[in-house]
Amino acid sequence: MPDFGFVGDAYTAPSIYQDDQELINWFVEDDPRKEGKTPFGPADRGDFTLYPTPGLLTRCQLTTGPVRGLWTVTGGIYLIAVSVDTVYKIDTHFNAVIIGTLSSTAGPVSISDNGIAVYIVDGANRYSYILNTGVFTALPASEGAFQGGITVGIVDNYFVYNRPDSNQWAASDALSTTTQPLSFTSMLGDPSHTKALICDHREVWVLGESYSEVWVDVGSFPFPFQIVPGTSIQSGCAAPFSVARLGNSFAFVSRNRRGQSVALQMNGYQAERISTSAVENDLQDDDISDAIGFTYQVRGHEFWVVTFPSANKTWVYDASTKFWHKWRYWKNGAYQRHRANCYAFFNDIPIVGDFENGKLYSLEPDLYTDDGNVIRRMRRCPHLVSDFQRVYHSDLQLQFQPGVGLSTGQGYNPQAMLRWSNDGGSTWSGEHWVSIGKQGQYKNRAIWRRLGWARDRIYEVVITDPVNPVIVSANLNADVGGT
Repeated sequence: MPDFGFVGDAYTAPSIYQDDQELINWFVEDDPRKEGKTPFGPADRGDFTLYPTPGLLTRCQLTTGPVRGLWTVTGGIYLIAVSVDTVYKIDTHFNAVIIGTLSSTAGPVSISDNGIAVYIVDGANRYSYILNTGVFTALPASEGAFQGGITVGIVDNYFVYNRPDSNQWAASDALSTTTQPLSFTSMLGDPSHTKALICDHREVWVLGESYSEVWVDVGSFPFPFQIVPGTSIQSGCAAPFSVARLGNSFAFVSRNRRGQSVALQMNGYQAERISTSAVENDLQDDDISDAIGFTYQVRGHEFWVVTFPSANKTWVYDASTKFWHKWRYWKNGAYQRHRANCYAFFNDIPIVGDFENGKLYSLEPDLYTDDGNVIRRMRRCPHLVSDFQRVYHSDLQLQFQPGVGLSTGQGYNPQAMLRWSNDGGSTWSGEHWVSIGKQGQYKNRAIWRRLGWARDRIYEVVITDPVNPVIVSANLNADVGGT
């Protein structure tokens, strides 16, 4: 049997007897030059390939605690980072200097800059850092129309930010951190609170609880923006920090008056669903209000990473293939949310901040550990059923990239661990190990033989060795028997 859909995305249906596919710490590469491919059934060799998610390499240690936000300053020579209550300016050698202190110690922060000043909001308060003087200021409660802000962005040299627990948002003076008392407005089409703002294509998208609208700079006074007629959408934002740029627009975890947990990507003024039923089903009983989103690029793929801290899980959407995978950290024998809490592309390096230990990591496609910790990668394939007749499985071969073993230590003789279920995913066999191939063994084949029979079988493979675990294809020799 040619590739039977072993390489595919993460898709667990409400009933595992419908579908129980897992994809953890791998992503799918699609070869567009090959014909007749399908992610749901047999395909030619190499139509879809599994590549490993990046590892983590420590670049900087900040105050021990959550890294709450990162921002690359215009010009790219400094990175602004917030860890616990401390604000840092970090140079291209990853030397960190403290520049200020926030009044809060937890929760995401939003950061922007206009080339002259950096602006930070942490919910209750707003802060500014003047780049040429190095002066850090907590803006007083009397500054502007209201105190605080949830998210901040920059458009036409105006800082724009939304007021917590209200439907109001404001704009600073141009090229300034100062806001005039009357330079604010409210959402016009719906009384719901503003959850987040994002500036896109010189427009301000105001995302409410169950409704969103678009504003544009028209140069009016005292407030420079005006709503764009006919651009509202009947969906709001369930989690303000899930909003992130994706492709030529942005994506977010949505909410409306009918429900929530659907991931949307904007296409012009139209909201398009990008989450699958499996993703939505996985999140239906979780608190999603604290979701954190960012995007990063690797090997030509653009990924939207969405972490749900309360649920302790991280999902990733690949804008290139439209597939989802899970990105997880392995600790104490269990999968947890990924370490990344925020992201910035700085010094031509993708940087993430840890959610609890104050470390800044680079995302390394050719590193196969998370800061020295094991990365446990799993792929679980679709159900293999032939009219519920007995199917006798002679052998299964997975084509790994061979010869990737290390010269010493763990990974010297890297292993793939296979197990299977004969009852639709309810119970599982023990692990059966075979070698991927020691260093230089380029003709090595990973084959499991004499695999018995089943009416409904699912295969699962796990890799934990710190090597390059590319899976190109799978082949199964099996024969249908009697009833």
